[in-house]
Amino acid sequence: MPIGDLIGLISLGTLIGIGASSDLRSRRIPVALLVTGAAGVLVGAVLPHTETLRGRLFGLIPGLLLLAVGLLWHMIGTGDSALVLIAGFGLGFRGLCFFLMVSLLCLLPVSLALIAFRRIGRKDTVPFYPFAAAGLAVSLLLGVVP
Repeated sequence: MPIGDLIGLISLGTLIGIGASSDLRSRRIPVALLVTGAAGVLVGAVLPHTETLRGRLFGLIPGLLLLAVGLLWHMIGTGDSALVLIAGFGLGFRGLCFFLMVSLLCLLPVSLALIAFRRIGRKDTVPFYPFAAAGLAVSLLLGVVP
């Protein structure tokens, strides 16, 4: 594995791991954590890596769209959309799509169960970072991301 991919994945994994703890505890993601994780992903992108710049730039599109939705309609947290933005640049478009698919497929049954057992309502939020951790782990185990 090229050193850039390794540094980018370690930075992204650390961001998601620490962010999951913070998201579960306080439902807030520290800005310093997002900036540090983004800086690590950027350093990994500068070093030798397997993902093309074009793939990384296309990977930014879903994060930018989610950020716009979050800022305009408050349907997604800013920390969650920032994670998708950072992951999109780190993993590229293909890697981000698989990562998001697995993360959301892990989130779906838990959310449905919480709603079914009346632990949360339809308008309540569920922390995303723990499911993002599962999505990144599965993506790494299956070799979809570098």
